[in-house]
Amino acid sequence: MAISSSITSAFNANSGLNLLINQFMALERRPLTSLNAKKTSLNTIINIYSDLKSTLADLQTAARDLASTSISSVYNSRTTSSSDETKLTTSAGTGAAVGTFQIRIKQLATGASIQSTGELITKAAAKSTSKVAPGSGTIDITKSFASAGFTNTPDGTVTINGQTFTLSDYSTVQSFLDAVNNDVTANSNIYYNKTEDTFYIEQKNGNTDLVISETGSNPLFSEIKIAANTYAGNGNTGIQSDVLLNKANFDGILTSTTSGSFKINGITLTYNTTTDTLDSILSKINSSTANVNAFYDSSLDKVILKSKSTGSTDTITLSDVSGNLLNTLNLSGATATNGTDSLFTINSTNAADQITKSTNSFTINGVTYSLKNTNVTAYTDSTYTTITVNQDTRAIQSKITDLLDKFNSATEYIKTKSTIDPITKTRGPLAGNTTFSLLSNQLFQKLSEQITGITGGNPDYLGDIGITIDKNLKASLSDTTKFSNAIISNSKAVEDLFNSTTGIANKIVTLLKPFVESPSLSRDSIIDETKKIFSRQIENIDTRINRMEERLKLKENQYRQQLYTMQSLLNSAVLQGSQIVSFTNSIFSTNSF
Repeated sequence: MAISSSITSAFNANSGLNLLINQFMALERRPLTSLNAKKTSLNTIINIYSDLKSTLADLQTAARDLASTSISSVYNSRTTSSSDETKLTTSAGTGAAVGTFQIRIKQLATGASIQSTGELITKAAAKSTSKVAPGSGTIDITKSFASAGFTNTPDGTVTINGQTFTLSDYSTVQSFLDAVNNDVTANSNIYYNKTEDTFYIEQKNGNTDLVISETGSNPLFSEIKIAANTYAGNGNTGIQSDVLLNKANFDGILTSTTSGSFKINGITLTYNTTTDTLDSILSKINSSTANVNAFYDSSLDKVILKSKSTGSTDTITLSDVSGNLLNTLNLSGATATNGTDSLFTINSTNAADQITKSTNSFTINGVTYSLKNTNVTAYTDSTYTTITVNQDTRAIQSKITDLLDKFNSATEYIKTKSTIDPITKTRGPLAGNTTFSLLSNQLFQKLSEQITGITGGNPDYLGDIGITIDKNLKASLSDTTKFSNAIISNSKAVEDLFNSTTGIANKIVTLLKPFVESPSLSRDSIIDETKKIFSRQIENIDTRINRMEERLKLKENQYRQQLYTMQSLLNSAVLQGSQIVSFTNSIFSTNSF
Protein backbone atom coordinates (compact mmCIF):
# COMPACT_ATOMS: atom_id res chain seq x y z
CA MET A 1 0.00 0.00 0.00
CA ALA A 2 2.88 2.43 0.77
CA ILE A 3 4.52 1.88 -2.65
CA SER A 4 1.25 2.43 -4.53
CA SER A 5 0.49 5.66 -2.63
CA SER A 6 3.97 7.11 -3.33
CA ILE A 7 3.77 6.57 -7.08
CA THR A 8 0.32 8.10 -7.34
CA SER A 9 1.39 11.20 -5.41
CA ALA A 10 4.49 11.77 -7.56
CA PHE A 11 2.47 12.00 -10.76
CA ASN A 12 -0.61 13.75 -9.46
CA ALA A 13 -1.79 16.27 -12.13
CA ASN A 14 -2.38 19.00 -9.57
CA SER A 15 1.18 18.96 -8.21
CA GLY A 16 4.18 17.29 -9.78
CA LEU A 17 3.04 17.10 -13.41
CA ASN A 18 2.48 20.84 -13.94
CA LEU A 19 5.63 21.67 -12.01
CA LEU A 20 7.59 19.31 -14.21
CA ILE A 21 6.13 20.84 -17.39
CA ASN A 22 6.95 24.37 -16.15
CA GLN A 23 10.52 23.34 -15.48
CA PHE A 24 10.84 21.86 -18.96
CA MET A 25 9.38 25.03 -20.52
CA ALA A 26 11.67 27.30 -18.50
CA LEU A 27 14.60 25.57 -20.14
CA GLU A 28 12.96 25.88 -23.55
CA ARG A 29 12.28 29.63 -22.99
CA ARG A 30 15.86 30.61 -22.29
CA PRO A 31 16.50 31.69 -25.90
CA LEU A 32 13.26 33.74 -25.81
CA THR A 33 14.35 35.49 -22.62
CA SER A 34 17.63 36.32 -24.27
CA LEU A 35 15.83 37.80 -27.30
CA ASN A 36 13.58 39.97 -25.11
CA ALA A 37 16.62 41.23 -23.20
CA LYS A 38 18.28 42.09 -26.51
CA LYS A 39 15.13 43.91 -27.64
CA THR A 40 15.01 45.92 -24.40
CA SER A 41 18.67 46.83 -24.84
CA LEU A 42 18.07 48.00 -28.42
CA ASN A 43 15.08 50.12 -27.36
CA THR A 44 17.25 51.72 -24.68
CA ILE A 45 19.90 52.51 -27.29
CA ILE A 46 17.27 54.05 -29.61
CA ASN A 47 16.06 56.26 -26.76
CA ILE A 48 19.64 57.31 -26.06
CA TYR A 49 20.12 58.27 -29.71
CA SER A 50 16.85 60.23 -29.61
CA ASP A 51 18.05 62.10 -26.52
CA LEU A 52 21.41 62.69 -28.16
CA LYS A 53 19.77 64.16 -31.25
CA SER A 54 17.63 66.44 -29.09
CA THR A 55 20.70 67.58 -27.15
CA LEU A 56 22.69 68.27 -30.31
CA ALA A 57 19.71 70.02 -31.93
CA ASP A 58 19.45 72.32 -28.89
CA LEU A 59 23.14 73.14 -29.25
CA GLN A 60 22.73 73.81 -32.97
CA THR A 61 19.75 76.12 -32.31
CA ALA A 62 21.76 78.09 -29.74
CA ALA A 63 24.64 78.34 -32.19
CA ARG A 64 22.34 79.37 -35.05
CA ASP A 65 20.98 82.24 -32.91
CA LEU A 66 24.51 83.59 -32.48
CA ALA A 67 25.42 82.91 -36.12
CA SER A 68 22.59 85.10 -37.40
CA THR A 69 23.40 88.29 -39.28
CA SER A 70 19.77 89.31 -39.87
CA ILE A 71 18.19 92.51 -38.59
CA SER A 72 16.34 90.42 -35.99
CA SER A 73 19.52 88.87 -34.56
CA VAL A 74 20.38 89.30 -30.90
CA TYR A 75 23.20 91.68 -31.83
CA ASN A 76 20.57 94.17 -32.99
CA SER A 77 18.50 93.98 -29.80
CA ARG A 78 18.23 97.28 -27.96
CA THR A 79 17.52 98.72 -24.51
CA THR A 80 16.20 102.21 -23.84
CA SER A 81 15.96 104.53 -20.86
CA SER A 82 14.28 107.87 -20.19
CA SER A 83 15.60 110.56 -17.87
CA ASP A 84 12.00 111.41 -16.89
CA GLU A 85 9.32 108.77 -17.39
CA THR A 86 6.61 111.21 -16.28
CA LYS A 87 7.27 113.04 -19.55
CA LEU A 88 8.22 110.26 -21.93
CA THR A 89 8.78 106.49 -22.05
CA THR A 90 10.31 104.50 -24.89
CA SER A 91 11.02 101.03 -26.17
CA ALA A 92 13.19 99.98 -29.08
CA GLY A 93 12.91 97.29 -31.71
CA THR A 94 15.82 95.40 -33.23
CA GLY A 95 18.14 97.54 -35.30
CA ALA A 96 17.10 100.87 -33.77
CA ALA A 97 19.79 103.54 -33.97
CA VAL A 98 22.04 103.55 -30.92
CA GLY A 99 22.58 106.95 -29.30
CA THR A 100 21.38 109.67 -26.95
CA PHE A 101 18.46 111.88 -27.96
CA GLN A 102 17.09 115.09 -26.43
CA ILE A 103 13.30 115.27 -26.72
CA ARG A 104 11.48 118.59 -26.29
CA ILE A 105 7.69 118.16 -26.05
CA LYS A 106 5.65 121.28 -26.68
CA GLN A 107 2.17 119.80 -27.10
CA LEU A 108 0.43 116.48 -26.56
CA ALA A 109 -2.04 115.00 -29.02
CA THR A 110 -5.62 115.28 -27.80
CA GLY A 111 -8.98 114.08 -29.05
CA ALA A 112 -11.98 116.12 -30.07
CA SER A 113 -14.57 116.91 -27.40
CA ILE A 114 -18.05 118.36 -27.20
CA GLN A 115 -20.27 119.19 -24.24
CA SER A 116 -23.72 120.51 -23.38
CA THR A 117 -24.03 124.21 -24.17
CA GLY A 118 -25.72 124.81 -20.83
CA GLU A 119 -26.81 123.12 -17.62
CA LEU A 120 -29.43 120.41 -18.02
CA ILE A 121 -31.51 121.69 -15.14
CA THR A 122 -31.77 125.42 -14.32
CA LYS A 123 -34.92 125.37 -12.21
CA ALA A 124 -34.73 126.43 -8.59
CA ALA A 125 -33.38 123.54 -6.56
CA ALA A 126 -31.40 122.50 -3.51
CA LYS A 127 -29.67 119.37 -2.23
CA SER A 128 -28.03 118.04 0.92
CA THR A 129 -24.72 119.72 1.59
CA SER A 130 -23.26 116.43 2.89
CA LYS A 131 -24.27 112.83 3.57
CA VAL A 132 -27.39 112.45 5.67
CA ALA A 133 -27.11 109.10 7.45
CA PRO A 134 -24.57 108.71 10.26
CA GLY A 135 -21.34 106.85 9.49
CA SER A 136 -21.48 104.80 6.30
CA GLY A 137 -25.18 104.09 6.55
CA THR A 138 -28.06 105.14 4.29
CA ILE A 139 -31.66 106.15 4.77
CA ASP A 140 -34.36 103.49 4.26
CA ILE A 141 -37.24 105.56 2.87
CA THR A 142 -39.61 102.57 3.06
CA LYS A 143 -39.62 102.90 6.85
CA SER A 144 -41.00 105.48 9.27
CA PHE A 145 -39.08 108.63 10.11
CA ALA A 146 -38.18 107.06 13.47
CA SER A 147 -36.80 103.86 11.92
CA ALA A 148 -35.38 105.11 8.60
CA GLY A 149 -31.88 105.76 9.95
CA PHE A 150 -31.74 109.50 10.60
CA THR A 151 -29.38 110.76 13.30
CA ASN A 152 -32.39 112.39 14.98
CA THR A 153 -36.01 111.55 14.21
CA PRO A 154 -37.44 114.44 12.13
CA ASP A 155 -40.64 116.00 13.47
CA GLY A 156 -42.82 119.09 13.06
CA THR A 157 -43.83 120.48 9.68
CA VAL A 158 -42.31 121.60 6.40
CA THR A 159 -43.71 124.21 4.05
CA ILE A 160 -42.85 124.07 0.35
CA ASN A 161 -43.99 126.93 -1.88
CA GLY A 162 -46.75 127.73 0.61
CA GLN A 163 -48.02 124.17 1.08
CA THR A 164 -47.52 122.73 4.59
CA PHE A 165 -46.95 119.03 5.38
CA THR A 166 -47.04 117.54 8.89
CA LEU A 167 -44.53 114.69 9.19
CA SER A 168 -46.55 112.73 11.74
CA ASP A 169 -49.28 112.30 9.09
CA TYR A 170 -47.09 109.88 7.09
CA SER A 171 -46.30 106.26 7.99
CA THR A 172 -43.10 106.16 5.92
CA VAL A 173 -40.60 108.57 4.48
CA GLN A 174 -41.64 107.45 0.99
CA SER A 175 -45.30 108.31 1.60
CA PHE A 176 -44.21 111.81 2.60
CA LEU A 177 -42.10 112.18 -0.56
CA ASP A 178 -45.01 110.97 -2.70
CA ALA A 179 -47.35 113.48 -1.08
CA VAL A 180 -45.02 116.37 -1.85
CA ASN A 181 -44.35 115.22 -5.41
CA ASN A 182 -48.07 114.85 -6.17
CA ASP A 183 -49.10 118.17 -4.64
CA VAL A 184 -49.90 120.83 -7.26
CA THR A 185 -49.36 123.76 -4.93
CA ALA A 186 -45.98 122.51 -3.71
CA ASN A 187 -44.92 122.36 -7.41
CA SER A 188 -41.76 120.44 -6.55
CA ASN A 189 -40.06 117.06 -6.57
CA ILE A 190 -38.21 115.78 -3.53
CA TYR A 191 -36.24 112.53 -3.73
CA TYR A 192 -33.43 110.59 -2.07
CA ASN A 193 -30.31 109.29 -3.86
CA LYS A 194 -29.20 106.24 -1.89
CA THR A 195 -25.85 105.97 -3.68
CA GLU A 196 -24.93 109.51 -2.66
CA ASP A 197 -26.91 109.44 0.62
CA THR A 198 -28.29 112.82 -0.44
CA PHE A 199 -31.75 114.42 -0.65
CA TYR A 200 -32.78 116.66 -3.58
CA ILE A 201 -35.68 119.12 -3.87
CA GLU A 202 -36.42 120.83 -7.20
CA GLN A 203 -39.01 123.17 -8.62
CA LYS A 204 -41.14 121.28 -11.16
CA ASN A 205 -41.77 124.03 -13.67
CA GLY A 206 -41.84 127.75 -14.14
CA ASN A 207 -39.16 130.29 -13.38
CA THR A 208 -40.37 130.97 -9.84
CA ASP A 209 -38.26 130.63 -6.74
CA LEU A 210 -38.32 127.56 -4.54
CA VAL A 211 -39.33 128.60 -1.01
CA ILE A 212 -39.00 126.13 1.86
CA SER A 213 -39.38 126.49 5.64
CA GLU A 214 -39.73 124.17 8.65
CA THR A 215 -40.82 123.83 12.28
CA GLY A 216 -40.16 121.31 15.05
CA SER A 217 -37.53 120.34 17.62
CA ASN A 218 -35.76 118.23 14.94
CA PRO A 219 -36.97 119.88 11.72
CA LEU A 220 -36.68 117.78 8.55
CA PHE A 221 -34.68 120.12 6.30
CA SER A 222 -32.08 120.64 9.00
CA GLU A 223 -31.88 116.86 9.44
CA ILE A 224 -31.36 116.26 5.70
CA LYS A 225 -28.87 119.15 5.56
CA ILE A 226 -30.82 121.47 3.26
CA ALA A 227 -31.14 125.02 4.54
CA ALA A 228 -34.70 126.32 4.87
CA ASN A 229 -34.46 129.23 2.46
CA THR A 230 -35.53 130.76 -0.82
CA TYR A 231 -33.75 129.30 -3.86
CA ALA A 232 -33.60 131.05 -7.22
CA GLY A 233 -33.03 129.38 -10.62
CA ASN A 234 -29.82 127.70 -11.83
CA GLY A 235 -29.92 125.26 -8.96
CA ASN A 236 -27.00 122.96 -8.32
CA THR A 237 -28.79 119.65 -7.93
CA GLY A 238 -27.99 118.19 -11.33
CA ILE A 239 -29.86 115.58 -13.34
CA GLN A 240 -31.11 112.31 -11.86
CA SER A 241 -29.00 110.15 -14.18
CA ASP A 242 -30.38 106.87 -12.84
CA VAL A 243 -34.05 107.84 -13.32
CA LEU A 244 -36.04 106.80 -16.41
CA LEU A 245 -35.82 109.42 -19.14
CA ASN A 246 -39.55 110.14 -19.11
CA LYS A 247 -39.34 110.93 -15.39
CA ALA A 248 -35.97 112.70 -15.26
CA ASN A 249 -35.82 116.33 -14.21
CA PHE A 250 -34.53 117.85 -17.46
CA ASP A 251 -35.33 121.49 -18.18
CA GLY A 252 -36.30 120.42 -21.67
CA ILE A 253 -39.19 118.11 -22.41
CA LEU A 254 -38.61 114.95 -24.44
CA THR A 255 -40.91 115.01 -27.47
CA SER A 256 -40.76 111.23 -27.84
CA THR A 257 -43.14 109.40 -25.54
CA THR A 258 -41.40 106.07 -26.12
CA SER A 259 -38.57 105.47 -28.59
CA GLY A 260 -36.14 107.73 -30.40
CA SER A 261 -32.70 107.72 -31.99
CA PHE A 262 -29.66 109.90 -32.63
CA LYS A 263 -26.32 109.73 -34.45
CA ILE A 264 -22.78 110.19 -33.20
CA ASN A 265 -20.07 110.19 -35.87
CA GLY A 266 -22.54 108.54 -38.23
CA ILE A 267 -23.41 105.70 -35.82
CA THR A 268 -27.13 105.44 -34.99
CA LEU A 269 -28.13 104.71 -31.40
CA THR A 270 -31.69 104.11 -30.22
CA TYR A 271 -33.37 104.67 -26.85
CA ASN A 272 -36.66 104.12 -25.07
CA THR A 273 -37.80 106.81 -22.66
CA THR A 274 -39.74 104.29 -20.57
CA THR A 275 -36.84 101.86 -20.05
CA ASP A 276 -33.65 103.90 -20.51
CA THR A 277 -31.94 106.29 -18.11
CA LEU A 278 -29.25 108.86 -18.83
CA ASP A 279 -26.74 106.38 -17.38
CA SER A 280 -27.87 103.60 -19.74
CA ILE A 281 -27.72 105.97 -22.73
CA LEU A 282 -24.14 106.94 -21.86
CA SER A 283 -23.27 103.25 -21.49
CA LYS A 284 -24.71 102.53 -24.97
CA ILE A 285 -22.61 105.32 -26.43
CA ASN A 286 -19.42 104.08 -24.78
CA SER A 287 -19.90 100.49 -25.95
CA SER A 288 -20.80 101.49 -29.52
CA THR A 289 -18.48 102.02 -32.48
CA ALA A 290 -19.01 105.79 -32.34
CA ASN A 291 -15.42 106.06 -31.03
CA VAL A 292 -16.23 108.39 -28.13
CA ASN A 293 -16.34 108.24 -24.35
CA ALA A 294 -19.44 109.90 -22.90
CA PHE A 295 -20.09 110.85 -19.28
CA TYR A 296 -22.23 113.15 -17.16
CA ASP A 297 -20.36 115.72 -15.05
CA SER A 298 -22.64 116.46 -12.11
CA SER A 299 -20.48 119.38 -10.98
CA LEU A 300 -21.06 121.11 -14.33
CA ASP A 301 -24.49 119.54 -14.91
CA LYS A 302 -23.43 118.76 -18.47
CA VAL A 303 -22.96 115.74 -20.71
CA ILE A 304 -19.44 115.57 -22.15
CA LEU A 305 -18.22 113.48 -25.09
CA LYS A 306 -14.53 112.92 -25.75
CA SER A 307 -13.10 111.19 -28.80
CA LYS A 308 -11.10 108.00 -28.35
CA SER A 309 -8.87 109.13 -31.23
CA THR A 310 -6.42 112.02 -31.25
CA GLY A 311 -5.07 114.48 -33.80
CA SER A 312 -5.90 117.84 -35.32
CA THR A 313 -8.27 116.30 -37.87
CA ASP A 314 -10.29 114.51 -35.20
CA THR A 315 -13.82 115.82 -34.61
CA ILE A 316 -17.24 114.72 -33.31
CA THR A 317 -20.56 115.03 -35.17
CA LEU A 318 -24.00 114.76 -33.51
CA SER A 319 -27.60 114.83 -34.69
CA ASP A 320 -31.06 113.80 -33.48
CA VAL A 321 -32.72 111.36 -35.90
CA SER A 322 -36.08 110.93 -34.19
CA GLY A 323 -37.08 112.50 -30.91
CA ASN A 324 -35.06 115.28 -29.30
CA LEU A 325 -32.78 113.65 -26.72
CA LEU A 326 -29.63 115.46 -27.91
CA ASN A 327 -31.52 118.74 -27.83
CA THR A 328 -32.76 117.97 -24.30
CA LEU A 329 -29.15 117.31 -23.29
CA ASN A 330 -28.19 120.70 -24.80
CA LEU A 331 -25.94 118.95 -27.34
CA SER A 332 -27.77 119.99 -30.51
CA GLY A 333 -25.92 122.92 -31.98
CA ALA A 334 -22.94 122.41 -29.68
CA THR A 335 -19.63 122.99 -31.45
CA ALA A 336 -16.96 120.32 -31.12
CA THR A 337 -13.47 121.30 -30.08
CA ASN A 338 -11.20 119.54 -32.55
CA GLY A 339 -8.28 117.43 -31.37
CA THR A 340 -4.65 118.48 -31.48
CA ASP A 341 -1.43 116.90 -32.74
CA SER A 342 1.60 116.18 -30.61
CA LEU A 343 4.45 118.61 -31.32
CA PHE A 344 8.09 117.94 -30.40
CA THR A 345 11.70 118.05 -31.59
CA ILE A 346 14.54 115.55 -31.41
CA ASN A 347 17.99 116.99 -30.72
CA SER A 348 16.92 120.46 -31.83
CA THR A 349 15.91 123.83 -30.37
CA ASN A 350 14.77 125.05 -33.78
CA ALA A 351 11.01 125.27 -34.37
CA ALA A 352 11.68 124.49 -38.04
CA ASP A 353 12.66 120.97 -36.94
CA GLN A 354 9.34 120.42 -35.21
CA ILE A 355 7.84 116.95 -35.69
CA THR A 356 4.06 116.55 -35.81
CA LYS A 357 2.23 113.33 -34.93
CA SER A 358 -1.50 112.70 -34.62
CA THR A 359 -0.98 110.45 -31.58
CA ASN A 360 1.16 110.40 -28.45
CA SER A 361 2.55 106.95 -29.24
CA PHE A 362 4.55 106.46 -32.44
CA THR A 363 7.71 104.87 -33.80
CA ILE A 364 10.64 106.74 -35.35
CA ASN A 365 13.73 104.86 -36.59
CA GLY A 366 12.85 101.76 -34.61
CA VAL A 367 12.24 103.60 -31.33
CA THR A 368 8.66 103.70 -30.01
CA TYR A 369 7.87 106.88 -28.09
CA SER A 370 5.01 107.34 -25.61
CA LEU A 371 4.55 111.00 -24.72
CA LYS A 372 3.12 111.60 -21.23
CA ASN A 373 3.48 115.36 -20.57
CA THR A 374 4.95 118.48 -22.11
CA ASN A 375 8.37 119.66 -20.94
CA VAL A 376 8.78 122.98 -22.82
CA THR A 377 6.67 125.97 -23.78
CA ALA A 378 9.18 126.90 -26.48
CA TYR A 379 11.84 124.78 -28.14
CA THR A 380 14.51 127.21 -27.02
CA ASP A 381 13.81 126.28 -23.39
CA SER A 382 16.73 124.62 -21.64
CA THR A 383 14.60 121.71 -20.42
CA TYR A 384 14.34 118.40 -22.27
CA THR A 385 14.00 114.67 -21.66
CA THR A 386 16.97 112.48 -22.57
CA ILE A 387 16.39 109.15 -24.27
CA THR A 388 19.28 106.68 -24.42
CA VAL A 389 19.29 103.72 -26.82
CA ASN A 390 21.97 101.07 -26.30
CA GLN A 391 22.82 97.65 -27.65
CA ASP A 392 21.29 95.05 -25.33
CA THR A 393 24.55 93.49 -24.12
CA ARG A 394 22.72 91.43 -21.50
CA ALA A 395 20.71 89.73 -24.21
CA ILE A 396 23.91 88.93 -26.10
CA GLN A 397 25.57 87.62 -22.94
CA SER A 398 22.50 85.49 -22.22
CA LYS A 399 22.65 83.93 -25.70
CA ILE A 400 26.37 83.19 -25.32
CA THR A 401 25.80 81.62 -21.89
CA ASP A 402 22.99 79.54 -23.37
CA LEU A 403 25.34 78.31 -26.12
CA LEU A 404 27.95 77.27 -23.56
CA ASP A 405 25.32 75.51 -21.42
CA LYS A 406 24.08 73.57 -24.45
CA PHE A 407 27.70 72.79 -25.40
CA ASN A 408 28.36 71.35 -21.94
CA SER A 409 25.13 69.32 -22.04
CA ALA A 410 26.04 67.78 -25.41
CA THR A 411 29.66 66.90 -24.62
CA GLU A 412 28.78 65.59 -21.15
CA TYR A 413 26.01 63.39 -22.61
CA ILE A 414 28.39 61.84 -25.13
CA LYS A 415 31.01 61.31 -22.40
CA THR A 416 28.53 59.70 -19.97
CA LYS A 417 27.13 57.30 -22.56
CA SER A 418 30.61 56.35 -23.84
CA THR A 419 32.24 55.32 -20.56
CA ILE A 420 33.28 51.78 -19.52
CA ASP A 421 32.93 51.02 -15.81
CA PRO A 422 36.44 50.14 -14.56
CA ILE A 423 35.10 47.67 -11.99
CA THR A 424 32.12 45.99 -13.64
CA LYS A 425 33.46 46.56 -17.16
CA THR A 426 29.93 47.61 -18.14
CA ARG A 427 30.06 49.47 -21.42
CA GLY A 428 28.00 52.58 -22.10
CA PRO A 429 25.69 52.49 -25.16
CA LEU A 430 28.09 54.72 -27.12
CA ALA A 431 31.32 53.09 -25.87
CA GLY A 432 33.60 52.35 -28.78
CA ASN A 433 31.54 54.52 -31.15
CA THR A 434 34.28 56.58 -32.72
CA THR A 435 31.78 58.74 -34.62
CA PHE A 436 30.50 60.46 -31.51
CA SER A 437 33.77 60.51 -29.60
CA LEU A 438 35.25 62.27 -32.63
CA LEU A 439 32.30 64.69 -32.68
CA SER A 440 32.92 65.57 -29.03
CA ASN A 441 36.61 66.18 -29.72
CA GLN A 442 35.74 68.38 -32.70
CA LEU A 443 33.34 70.45 -30.57
CA PHE A 444 36.09 71.14 -28.03
CA GLN A 445 38.46 71.96 -30.87
CA LYS A 446 36.03 74.48 -32.40
CA LEU A 447 35.58 76.19 -29.05
CA SER A 448 39.32 76.44 -28.41
CA GLU A 449 40.85 77.24 -31.77
CA GLN A 450 41.74 80.60 -33.23
CA ILE A 451 39.07 82.26 -35.36
CA THR A 452 40.57 83.12 -38.73
CA GLY A 453 39.69 86.11 -40.87
CA ILE A 454 39.39 88.51 -37.89
CA THR A 455 40.60 92.08 -38.32
CA GLY A 456 44.04 92.55 -36.80
CA GLY A 457 44.02 93.62 -33.18
CA ASN A 458 40.50 92.33 -32.54
CA PRO A 459 39.76 89.28 -30.35
CA ASP A 460 40.28 86.04 -32.28
CA TYR A 461 40.00 83.53 -29.43
CA LEU A 462 36.95 83.06 -27.22
CA GLY A 463 39.32 83.38 -24.29
CA ASP A 464 39.90 86.99 -25.33
CA ILE A 465 36.33 87.81 -24.25
CA GLY A 466 36.35 85.78 -21.04
CA ILE A 467 35.24 82.31 -22.21
CA THR A 468 37.28 79.40 -20.81
CA ILE A 469 37.21 75.59 -20.49
CA ASP A 470 38.07 74.30 -17.00
CA LYS A 471 39.84 71.10 -15.95
CA ASN A 472 36.50 69.27 -15.92
CA LEU A 473 36.00 70.22 -19.57
CA LYS A 474 33.19 72.65 -18.75
CA ALA A 475 32.94 75.78 -20.89
CA SER A 476 31.79 79.01 -19.25
CA LEU A 477 31.85 82.79 -19.44
CA SER A 478 34.17 82.89 -16.45
CA ASP A 479 35.33 86.50 -16.78
CA THR A 480 32.28 88.74 -17.21
CA THR A 481 34.39 91.86 -16.71
CA LYS A 482 36.55 90.98 -19.70
CA PHE A 483 33.40 90.27 -21.72
CA SER A 484 31.78 93.59 -20.74
CA ASN A 485 34.92 95.54 -21.61
CA ALA A 486 35.18 93.77 -24.96
CA ILE A 487 31.58 94.33 -26.03
CA ILE A 488 31.49 97.95 -24.82
CA SER A 489 34.74 98.85 -26.59
CA ASN A 490 33.98 96.99 -29.84
CA SER A 491 30.73 95.06 -30.02
CA LYS A 492 31.25 94.28 -33.72
CA ALA A 493 34.49 92.46 -32.90
CA VAL A 494 32.66 90.27 -30.38
CA GLU A 495 29.92 89.64 -32.94
CA ASP A 496 32.51 88.57 -35.54
CA LEU A 497 33.81 85.86 -33.20
CA PHE A 498 30.45 84.13 -33.53
CA ASN A 499 28.69 85.10 -36.76
CA SER A 500 31.50 85.72 -39.23
CA THR A 501 31.92 83.06 -41.91
CA THR A 502 34.63 81.37 -39.84
CA GLY A 503 33.01 82.24 -36.49
CA ILE A 504 32.51 79.64 -33.78
CA ALA A 505 28.70 79.67 -34.05
CA ASN A 506 28.76 79.01 -37.79
CA LYS A 507 31.34 76.24 -37.29
CA ILE A 508 29.15 74.47 -34.73
CA VAL A 509 26.05 74.78 -36.93
CA THR A 510 27.97 73.23 -39.85
CA LEU A 511 29.56 70.50 -37.71
CA LEU A 512 26.23 69.34 -36.27
CA LYS A 513 24.22 69.58 -39.47
CA PRO A 514 24.75 65.97 -40.71
CA PHE A 515 23.93 64.60 -37.26
CA VAL A 516 20.54 66.31 -36.82
CA GLU A 517 19.39 67.35 -40.30
CA SER A 518 18.34 65.26 -43.29
CA PRO A 519 20.72 65.81 -46.22
CA SER A 520 18.02 64.85 -48.74
CA LEU A 521 14.46 63.60 -49.05
CA SER A 522 15.72 60.04 -49.42
CA ARG A 523 18.12 60.01 -46.49
CA ASP A 524 17.81 61.04 -42.84
CA SER A 525 20.42 62.45 -40.49
CA ILE A 526 23.25 60.26 -39.20
CA ILE A 527 21.46 59.72 -35.90
CA ASP A 528 18.10 58.90 -37.48
CA GLU A 529 19.75 56.49 -39.95
CA THR A 530 21.47 54.77 -37.02
CA LYS A 531 18.15 54.50 -35.19
CA LYS A 532 16.66 52.88 -38.30
CA ILE A 533 19.32 50.14 -38.13
CA PHE A 534 18.42 49.36 -34.54
CA SER A 535 14.71 49.51 -35.35
CA ARG A 536 15.18 46.92 -38.11
CA GLN A 537 17.04 44.69 -35.65
CA ILE A 538 14.10 44.99 -33.26
CA GLU A 539 11.72 44.07 -36.07
CA ASN A 540 13.79 40.95 -36.80
CA ILE A 541 13.81 40.04 -33.10
CA ASP A 542 10.04 40.49 -32.92
CA THR A 543 9.66 38.10 -35.86
CA ARG A 544 11.90 35.53 -34.15
CA ILE A 545 10.04 35.96 -30.87
CA ASN A 546 6.67 35.37 -32.55
CA ARG A 547 7.94 32.23 -34.27
CA MET A 548 9.53 30.98 -31.08
CA GLU A 549 6.31 31.59 -29.12
CA GLU A 550 4.45 29.40 -31.60
CA ARG A 551 7.06 26.64 -31.32
CA LEU A 552 6.97 26.84 -27.52
CA LYS A 553 3.20 26.42 -27.52
CA LEU A 554 3.58 23.27 -29.63
CA LYS A 555 6.43 22.06 -27.42
CA GLU A 556 4.41 22.58 -24.24
CA ASN A 557 1.47 20.68 -25.73
CA GLN A 558 3.85 17.90 -26.73
CA TYR A 559 5.28 17.69 -23.20
CA ARG A 560 1.83 17.59 -21.69
CA GLN A 561 0.68 14.86 -24.07
CA GLN A 562 3.75 12.76 -23.36
CA LEU A 563 3.48 13.17 -19.60
CA TYR A 564 -0.25 12.59 -19.60
CA THR A 565 0.33 9.36 -21.57
CA MET A 566 3.05 8.34 -19.14
CA GLN A 567 0.79 9.11 -16.22
CA SER A 568 -1.99 7.05 -17.77
CA LEU A 569 0.36 4.07 -18.17
CA LEU A 570 1.62 4.45 -14.65
CA ASN A 571 -1.93 4.68 -13.34
CA SER A 572 -2.71 1.39 -15.14
CA ALA A 573 0.39 -0.18 -13.65
CA VAL A 574 -0.54 1.03 -10.21
CA LEU A 575 -4.04 -0.39 -10.64
CA GLN A 576 -2.64 -3.78 -11.72
CA GLY A 577 -0.21 -3.72 -8.83
CA SER A 578 -3.06 -3.05 -6.45
CA GLN A 579 -4.99 -5.98 -7.86
CA ILE A 580 -1.98 -8.32 -7.44
CA VAL A 581 -1.48 -7.16 -3.88
CA SER A 582 -5.16 -7.71 -3.15
CA PHE A 583 -5.06 -11.19 -4.71
CA THR A 584 -1.93 -12.11 -2.78
CA ASN A 585 -3.42 -10.86 0.46
CA SER A 586 -6.53 -12.96 -0.12
CA ILE A 587 -4.42 -16.14 -0.64
CA PHE A 588 -2.48 -15.58 2.54
CA SER A 589 -5.71 -14.87 4.36
CA THR A 590 -7.34 -18.14 3.12
CA ASN A 591 -4.32 -20.34 3.91
CA SER A 592 -3.39 -18.83 7.19
CA PHE A 593 -1.92 -21.24 9.77
